[in-house]
Amino acid sequence: MLARNQNILRRLCAPQGRRYQHNQHVVSPTKTYELRTYAIWPQNVKDFLNLTSEEFHLRTSQSKLIGYWTSELGGLNEVVHIWEYDSLEHRAQVRANLAGNTEWIQRYFAKILPWMSSQQNSVVSVIPGITLNNSVEKGVYQLQTLTINPNQLEKSATLIEQNSSNLLVGAFQTLHGNLNTSILLWKHPTLAAASNLVSQQMKSKDWQQIVSGYSKILVPHKVSPLQ
Repeated sequence: MLARNQNILRRLCAPQGRRYQHNQHVVSPTKTYELRTYAIWPQNVKDFLNLTSEEFHLRTSQSKLIGYWTSELGGLNEVVHIWEYDSLEHRAQVRANLAGNTEWIQRYFAKILPWMSSQQNSVVSVIPGITLNNSVEKGVYQLQTLTINPNQLEKSATLIEQNSSNLLVGAFQTLHGNLNTSILLWKHPTLAAASNLVSQQMKSKDWQQIVSGYSKILVPHKVSPLQ
């Protein structure tokens, strides 16, 4: 079933030419990743982001941050971040270290807790066999969450493979969270290119295998390694 899912997604992600140059890999198929989304009370967004700019080094000193964004379209008053771990055991050790880190708790974590209205996370792994890249050029990020019909997973690769100027930074499958779900992180030269991606996907004959989908436009925060 997993192999079928990967085949559908490969066809959704296949490039037909890139505008970006100077590509570099961002994620690894041998690592474990965590996607976290925090909803912030509107009156606290400015304070939250300012404190993150000042103190988030206390968190990134403990494990590798892939990217940190604020939502622009498809979600409001949200921050989205992706973390890399060697394994779930590594993640558990990092969380234990943070729980005992007084400086982290007092200077950052205790302050942001009342500013958040909700927190969500999922553990994901990289979908093998899909070419992933990044660019040093700035662009627009898009996060797609696609739930695929488990009875039609063998056709899912087409849903990734038919795109033009879009750069696929990360393609993940959920291990813990909503199952039968794939998460795609794109980088586009413009907002129009992001909208064009969705239009191309919806014209694909394999789009019928998508049970549901969600798309967000993301803006990198200054602490994000991906800009």
